[in-house]
Amino acid sequence: MTYILASQIGCALDCDLSSGQNKHTGGPATDDGPRINAALAGATADHPITLIIDGSALISGLFLPSGGHWAIAGLGCGTGFFVQSGTNNDGIHNGPPDAAIPFDPGPPAPARGANVSLSNFTVNGNQGNGSDGTSTSGKRQGVFGRVWYCGINLMNLDNITIENVVVVNTPAYHVRLSNVGNVKVSGCMFWSKGGNTDGLHFDGPANDIAISGCGFRTGDDSIALNCPEGYTGDILRVAVDNCRFDSLSLMRLYTTTGGAHPVNFRIDSVSVSNCTGRLEVPAFLLGLASGSVPEAIDNLTISDCSLTAPTVLGVAENFGSISLQNVTFNSPSVLAGFLAPAGPFDPFIGASLSFQNCRISGGGGVATLLGNGSRIDQVSFNGFTAQNSPLLDAFLWGSIGQVILDSVDSSKIVAPTNDFASIGSVSGAGVLGTGWEFPDEVMVDGVPYISASTGLPSIKNNGVVQLYGTP
Repeated sequence: MTYILASQIGCALDCDLSSGQNKHTGGPATDDGPRINAALAGATADHPITLIIDGSALISGLFLPSGGHWAIAGLGCGTGFFVQSGTNNDGIHNGPPDAAIPFDPGPPAPARGANVSLSNFTVNGNQGNGSDGTSTSGKRQGVFGRVWYCGINLMNLDNITIENVVVVNTPAYHVRLSNVGNVKVSGCMFWSKGGNTDGLHFDGPANDIAISGCGFRTGDDSIALNCPEGYTGDILRVAVDNCRFDSLSLMRLYTTTGGAHPVNFRIDSVSVSNCTGRLEVPAFLLGLASGSVPEAIDNLTISDCSLTAPTVLGVAENFGSISLQNVTFNSPSVLAGFLAPAGPFDPFIGASLSFQNCRISGGGGVATLLGNGSRIDQVSFNGFTAQNSPLLDAFLWGSIGQVILDSVDSSKIVAPTNDFASIGSVSGAGVLGTGWEFPDEVMVDGVPYISASTGLPSIKNNGVVQLYGTP
C-alpha cells in the first residue's frame, strides 16, 4: 500500500467546507481535483494507493480508477471535499468522468472490481437550484433521463468500506451504489433537503450489505433497495443496525418495473434492528408498482425499533415472510395501521406477517389494514398491545387466511375486526384470554373461545361447537 498526503502533492487545501470559498481570503478556492485524480490514477491490485486528505479541498470531481484498489482517509469531519459549482458531475466516483452515463444502463452487469475504502472526512455536495451549485443543467439533481449528480457514486465493485464519512447538501443521492457486494457502511451522517436526496441508494444487483451506527436526515428515502434500477438485479442480504432516521422514509424496497410487461426481481433477507425513526411517509415502502412475482420481498425482519410514521409497512408488492419483533409504532391516529396499503394501491398477496412483543402507542391504530382485494395468508400475534385501538385487523375489501392469537392484550383494543367474513380461520393459545367474541364458523377445532352466538366459553371438536370447561 502506498500512502499519499494531499498536502505533499501540491494540493492547496484552502477551501472552507461550509461555503466552498477560500478559507483564508474569502475569495475563490483552488481546485485540487486534478492533482488528486493524477495521484490516484495508478492504483491497481498490485499497487493499491491511499490518499490521506489532511485538509479541506475544493474539487471539480474525483474520478478514480474504475477497478478499485484505492482509499481516501481523512483526519476527521473538518477535512474533506467541497464540490465546485458547475462541476455537473458526482463528487467522487470510480471510472472516467462519464462513467455514470447512462445512469440506468440496464443488463448485463459488468464484472466487479474490488477494494475501495472511504473514511473520516466530509463531502459537501454543494446542492444548488439548477443554475448554481454543482448542477447548472437547469435541474438541481442533474440532467433528467440521463444522469443525476451524487455525493459519492460507486459502481461495479466488491469490498467497499465507508466509515465515519459525513455527506451533506447533495444535488441528488448522498451515496449511490450500483452492482456492488460486501459493502460496510458505519458511523456516517447523511443530511440534505429536497426530493431524490436518498441517503444510501442501492441499485440491483447488490449483495451482502451491512449498515450500522449511521444518522439520516434526508428529503427522500434514507435507504433505497431498488432492483429495477442501474444494471438491474436481485438485492440480497442487507443488515441495518443502530441507526437514526429523520427523513421522508426509512427504507424503500421495490422489485418490479410494473406496466403491461413487468420486469421482475427479488429482495431477500433484509434485517433492521435497534433503530429509531421519525418519518413523513410509511417507514418501509414495499414497492412502487404492481406486477411483482409471488414473495418478491422475502425474509424482512424488523426488531427492537421505535418508529413514528403514518404506518410502519406501506405495501404495494407481494411479500413472503415479514417478522416484527419488539417494535413500537408511534401512531398519528386511530386510523393508522402497522401495515397498510401504499401507492399505487393495487392488490398484493403476502405469505406471512408476524408480531412478537409489538405495541401501538400515540394516537392508537390497527395492526393490519387491508383493502383492494389484498390478502395475507397468515397473520400471527405473540405479544401485542395497543393504545386506544378500535380494531386489531381492519378490512376494506381485503382478507387474511389465518389469524393466530397466541398472546394479545385486548384491554385497549375494542374488537378483533370489522369483518369476520374476511378471515378464513382463527386459532391460537390466547384466543379465549382476549375476552372477544368470535363467530363459530371461523374457529378451528380444539381452540377455546367465546362464542358470538351464545356469549359463552366454547370449543369445537370435529366441527361441533361445545361448551368449554364442561365434562
